Amino acid sequence: MAINKKEFADRMAENGGTTKKAAYQAVDAFIETLMDYLGEDEKIMLMGFGRFEMRTAKERTGRNPKTGDECIIPEHKRVKFTASESLADRIENEKFDRPCNIDKSMLGL
Repeated sequence: MAINKKEFADRMAENGGTTKKAAYQAVDAFIETLMDYLGEDEKIMLMGFGRFEMRTAKERTGRNPKTGDECIIPEHKRVKFTASESLADRIENEKFDRPCNIDKSMLGL
């Protein structure tokens, strides 16, 4: 199941004890800021969560799935996310049954 931005913001409001409107604005601000930094080829490191960075995918030969014809996929940029060790451990140990403790001051509240 994929979670959309509204559902994510709603859960963020629940966990953070804030309004849905404030949480939605925080999600929008986070995404916009992330895109700004990635557009400047900056690495974004969020302790306890992970690292976002731009990578260049080299030109390669691909195949059209409908026709089977080969085609050249040009060099292009893509976003790479690497989970932090603590997030990877949490996923590995499936410790998602406890609620997050969010410091409201981090949300500007």
